[in-house]
Amino acid sequence: MKKKDFRAERKQHRIEENKIFILKAAEKIFAQKGFSLATMDDIAEEAQFSKATLYRYYKSKSEIFFEIIYKSFEEVLQKTKKIKKEEISAEKKLRELIYYVSSYYHKKKNISRIFIMEKSAVRKILNLNSKEQFLPLSKHPPIPAIFKAKMEEIFNIMCEIIKEGIKSGEFRNVDIRNAGFILGAMIRGFHFRGPMQDAEFSLEESTELLHSFFLYGIKKDRKA
Repeated sequence: MKKKDFRAERKQHRIEENKIFILKAAEKIFAQKGFSLATMDDIAEEAQFSKATLYRYYKSKSEIFFEIIYKSFEEVLQKTKKIKKEEISAEKKLRELIYYVSSYYHKKKNISRIFIMEKSAVRKILNLNSKEQFLPLSKHPPIPAIFKAKMEEIFNIMCEIIKEGIKSGEFRNVDIRNAGFILGAMIRGFHFRGPMQDAEFSLEESTELLHSFFLYGIKKDRKA
């Protein structure tokens, strides 16, 4: 029987731990300075690594930012799967989902702001065509396949919860994918209101507003 290589296992574990430290440090720096002003020196100092060590793990700050976004999508996906499996009503699942996504937007609001304020930098990070508008009027910009796959998984789970509610009689018989799209658009729109953001809402208030307004549209007994 082949002996297990614990030394290699420890080395891999150390590599993963170091990456976590780097990503946490980088997220803090990006939140403080924005993407354009942040430097690899800043990230190395915050993570308490030498710059040479930092470059062993990541070639550039773009690569680090890309990894932060990817990990964020993965975290949301895993939590969404967990909510889907809970033994509760579809309505309660939707409320939990809205609460979680709202809390996540709040936690990542400084990172999200980079997508709005530093569009040219984001084009480079996501390998978008620099000749295209970042937010064109006619179509959505291309999304890297690795992100798109995660987004589709999250969207499909959201649709499955809505489908559960229709089957159980909690929700009206609506177009499931349209309902999922509208729910996602409501959450994004609420948290990125731009010039309309003249009021601050607590996490509980955000959840209640989104939950109640969306349910009014699909709930079978609207008077309830």
